Amino acid sequence: MLGFSVAGIETAIEVPSLGLLLDLGRCSRTSVNQPLVLVSHGHLDHVGAVVQHAARRAMMNMGESVYVVPASIAADVEGMFAAAEALDGGRIPRRVVPLGRDDELDLGKRRRVRPFETFHRVPSQGYTVWERRRRLRPEFRDLEGVRLGELRRAGHELDEEYDVPILCFSGDTRVEVLERNPELLQAETLLLEATFLDDRVSVEDARAMGHIHLDELVARSELLAARNIVLHHFSARYATAEVSQICQRRLPDSVKDRVTCF
Repeated sequence: MLGFSVAGIETAIEVPSLGLLLDLGRCSRTSVNQPLVLVSHGHLDHVGAVVQHAARRAMMNMGESVYVVPASIAADVEGMFAAAEALDGGRIPRRVVPLGRDDELDLGKRRRVRPFETFHRVPSQGYTVWERRRRLRPEFRDLEGVRLGELRRAGHELDEEYDVPILCFSGDTRVEVLERNPELLQAETLLLEATFLDDRVSVEDARAMGHIHLDELVARSELLAARNIVLHHFSARYATAEVSQICQRRLPDSVKDRVTCF
């Protein structure tokens, strides 16, 4: 995982293992390698570089670019492309996919992405990448391997399918996102915004701006149950070095060993 995430400036997080980008406020040299972008909302530090991304990929003959967006802003994103085409004098190939919270998009390799509810100042949503896996049914889990082999050869169906939230991305949101979306607690990797970290901005002001304050995460540490937690979208008022220092000092021991500050 690589990229950038600074509140109000740019968020563009690359996940090469899944072939996707989480928001696109900046089009870096490496981001063009990912054909799929999941856009959480319409603020320019999260969506402002989609046209450049599509145009650059087209110039390099890299295939179709796909932009998954909240259904409520799909027409406006298309408008961004239309304005760029008028300026550039040519078609910019892309596919804009409006995705509502009851919809999902097949990613292949037994994976799919589905939005979840978030709480920001403008229409927004997060995304979960689900992976379908197989495991032994409970009634067979205590059997020896030899016996399992016998049952399989006899035609018994021993396995069941189940879905795992391998990645959850919150985008910009208030802390209610943790309280209302249980999949975030079960995720293998959770990318969660934590814009404000101390009393330079109050919890009340953070909430008014549609963001999470570290105080709120400390108070709800039992909800930070994901296997790996990536906190990001820190305010530019914090120096890079102090971000990790503050988080390590303030987060409880039960959480801090699973937290990376991005």
